[in-house]
Amino acid sequence: MKNKSGISFGLFSGLFWGLGLTISAYIFSLYNISPFVVAVVHDFISIFILASILLIKYKKIDFKIFTNIRNVSVIIGALLAGPIGMQCNLYAVKYIGSGLTSSITAIYPAVSVMLAVIFLRHKVSTKTIVGIALIITGIFIQSYKSEQVNSFYIGFLFALICAVAWGSESVLSSYAMSNHLTEIETLLIRQVTSFLAYLIIVMFNGFTIGEVADIKLGGLIFFFVLSNMVSYIMYYIAINRLQPAKATGLNVSYVVWTVIFSAIFLGIGLGFQVIITSLIIIFGVYIIIKD
Repeated sequence: MKNKSGISFGLFSGLFWGLGLTISAYIFSLYNISPFVVAVVHDFISIFILASILLIKYKKIDFKIFTNIRNVSVIIGALLAGPIGMQCNLYAVKYIGSGLTSSITAIYPAVSVMLAVIFLRHKVSTKTIVGIALIITGIFIQSYKSEQVNSFYIGFLFALICAVAWGSESVLSSYAMSNHLTEIETLLIRQVTSFLAYLIIVMFNGFTIGEVADIKLGGLIFFFVLSNMVSYIMYYIAINRLQPAKATGLNVSYVVWTVIFSAIFLGIGLGFQVIITSLIIIFGVYIIIKD
């Protein structure tokens, strides 16, 4: 039963992450706003959501979780997946374009598998590895574009660092939760760390939070945060119940959901290649579920 519910949480984490990405794409199509400003507001609101959940569920927040040395892995994971991963992703897009960047960073589920096997001694079945390989192949074909770039190697390096950073998060979080830390507490540590890091970036780059004062933009960001928080909570529950390999493999289904939601809400057409590669990704997810 625990595995079955973990599968549901993993799949729905991908659905809500895809919805969040679609909302963020809509935001950036309407407003000329820095992604880091959106990120710092996003994390600030998410902290209150998570704190409210803890207060409702446990009637208190145990602030000792922030000083416990065993939870430092969550802080490292937050820095890697958030500011470091995001910065590297942006630089990779700058040097080699969004298509190649997406194709390279798509290997992050494989990174999660390797790190889980090496550091957590998790056993990963052949079926799960095959499923993840199919998912990565589908994403690679779907996002790859043959672009002439002058700085391929430096762009490739940034994209690779991004993939390693993103892949590390689930493993580091899994380790923290194995030390009797709940999913919501783990996520709260992650969001507080991420918020402070993004705040420093925003301050040193001269951005202003006042950009989000627009009522419509504020409403869109709120729904963006809400969707992402549902996704994050479900993702961390899936990590805790299924281990990083399967949880990441199920979560990466967000690629398909993003395509679907973009077609429904943003009117972006579905080409033959997108449909075929989405089916490949779905088949990879199906193999993981069956396993």
